[in-house]
Amino acid sequence: MKFNKGHELKKFEARWAKLHVEYAAAGMAEEAIQKMYDYDRQMFNAERNNLEHTQEFTAPDYESSEEEASPLMMKYQEEITMTDTYHETKSCFTWIGEIEDERLLSALENLKDEDLELLTWYAYEGYNTVELSKVYGIAQQNISKRILRITKFLKNFKFQGVE
Repeated sequence: MKFNKGHELKKFEARWAKLHVEYAAAGMAEEAIQKMYDYDRQMFNAERNNLEHTQEFTAPDYESSEEEASPLMMKYQEEITMTDTYHETKSCFTWIGEIEDERLLSALENLKDEDLELLTWYAYEGYNTVELSKVYGIAQQNISKRILRITKFLKNFKFQGVE
């Protein structure tokens, strides 16, 4: 049910008229009564503002249709949903999916992630060993040795079913 500001404001003012009389009869200063009224009026406006700008956030029941769910919940579910295609297209190893040679593909899938990353930067992105040594913070000879080891692994990989 929506907030009926006019009706609620009338109730608020009627209640405050009674309170004003009570406070004045108790000997409170008019300035103190006015400060209390101003504070309560700010709280009233904040409540009204909250009710006007807050959306229902309920998930649909299993028996009900999605139309019964709040629009905010539907938007939330849409935003947090991630598909596999998003993950695949954002991976730095997507180039592997383009390989048609099953033996090479199988060998690449058996590499460690750090070797696959190095291979990606070297073979696919076109970085040379000097640039990679700066990126990894290790000697160029070590990069060359790792690339040689990866190359040897790929050449000698034993593919299941093919020798």
